[in-house]
Amino acid sequence: MNWFALTGLLCTLGLSTGCQNPIRDPIDSVVDQVTTDRQEITKGRRQYPFALAQSGGELVTLVSTTDYLNGLIQRLARTTTTAFPWEIRLVNDSSINAWALPGGKMGVNWGLLDAVESESELVSVLGHEMAHSLERHGTGQQTMGSLVGLASTLIEIGLGDRAQTQTGQQLLSLGQGVIMGQYSQSNELEADREGVRLMVAAGFDPRGAMQMQEKLARLGSGGNSIAQKILGTHPVSRERLAAIQSVVAGYPASDQPESRDFQRMKAELSATRSALDLVTKARQDGGKKAWESALAHLAKAHAQRPGEPSFWRLQAELLVAAGRPGDAVEAALQVVNLAPDDPISEMLLGYCYDAAGDQANAQIARDRAKRLAQ
Repeated sequence: MNWFALTGLLCTLGLSTGCQNPIRDPIDSVVDQVTTDRQEITKGRRQYPFALAQSGGELVTLVSTTDYLNGLIQRLARTTTTAFPWEIRLVNDSSINAWALPGGKMGVNWGLLDAVESESELVSVLGHEMAHSLERHGTGQQTMGSLVGLASTLIEIGLGDRAQTQTGQQLLSLGQGVIMGQYSQSNELEADREGVRLMVAAGFDPRGAMQMQEKLARLGSGGNSIAQKILGTHPVSRERLAAIQSVVAGYPASDQPESRDFQRMKAELSATRSALDLVTKARQDGGKKAWESALAHLAKAHAQRPGEPSFWRLQAELLVAAGRPGDAVEAALQVVNLAPDDPISEMLLGYCYDAAGDQANAQIARDRAKRLAQ
């Protein structure tokens, strides 16, 4: 399978989750019969590196922000009875979005952190995505046959055999395909209700949930592209707005001040924003095949954040597309050094070696990727 096909396949692997009205989807009644908590945890763990790569790549150098997000999700998790190993990683994508895989693995775009104006707005999105995992909405989609199991695809995507790569084919993170499917209206309403319950139980102001949805509705009506992903997978309908207003009205408001951690997160993001904007420009130019301009933007981003693996991963992909596979191998080796336990790093290295005509080293990299993906 070539990398164009791999990108399409990875688009189906991510499982974001969504909400529902009191009438449950028919599939919800059988989900508990086809999965267990252990199966959900295993599924999410194995899908996590692929979902992160397909959604833009993990940002690893914003350590304080990542720690803050994980603190929030642990605070929400203490209000539940499901023993999922909850984890959030920050994603290198400017769009407003977040997603959840089965078993408690989550991703949050830096664009969402930039958009929220209060801690309760942020927590409302986290609680909503957490509810999708708790209600196993993603597994319900799999039961309907809309997703392909990761175990069977690892062989398909060319980890064991030489991938049929061609320079210039669609790239893994340059394309930034949406990794989550759209969930039913009933799933969305259910996740809204449960998300508000989680945030109230954890001590957050429920009004943040209403404010966030109203903000997304305004952005959507104005055609704002940064809200495209979350509105594509979690559309804000008039019925959904009315429902969330009704849910929030059932809880007391809280006038808690913003935490210092929230303010520190905003400060760290602001300090990194210049480099992140350069990466966004590099992706845009790459999409136009303006390779040299894209690489020039990345060079400036590297100068500001030299240890960011997602930056180097994008550079490797751009260099292959620009017909410079030897330089791409060097960039991919940087990714492997910075993220040695990530199977996607080794898959990328194999891809670059293949483009350079070094089939022996390409196979070695794919073999390592396969072992890491187990």
